[in-house]
Amino acid sequence: MRIQVPLPSIVLCLVVGVLPTRAAEIDRSSIKTEITKRHAEAVKRLQDWIGQVSIAAENRGYPEGAEYMAKLAREAGFQQATVINTDGKPGVFATLDAGAPKTVGLYFMYDVKQFDPAEWSSPPTEARIVDKPPLGKVMIGRGAVNQRCR
Repeated sequence: MRIQVPLPSIVLCLVVGVLPTRAAEIDRSSIKTEITKRHAEAVKRLQDWIGQVSIAAENRGYPEGAEYMAKLAREAGFQQATVINTDGKPGVFATLDAGAPKTVGLYFMYDVKQFDPAEWSSPPTEARIVDKPPLGKVMIGRGAVNQRCR
């Protein structure tokens, strides 16, 4: 059986919830410390993601985009992430069971629309970090996310 997916997509099925602890008692300092410690790693991961161009309309980045998305899901702690071949572009199905009583399903696309590099202030797939007044340092890059609400 083949699955028909109209656009490249990733479906993440998450099991999430609040464990029986009181939120007021959670020490957030260890979370903040971990975020600070892994900042450079997170920036590099985002730059790599932006550099992995996946554009369905141009048949660019397949199956590499799906394989990279599955790799990111596994590295983030998802118990399984599988690239699923379809009649169109591949999809990714991943699950993360956190042991919570509720399940949340997400639909996310890993492909982006076409772009014209001439319209960008810096190369759109390099994810350069630039100074952008009044915001400060920002990362500029095409394809970090292409999300639609339906």
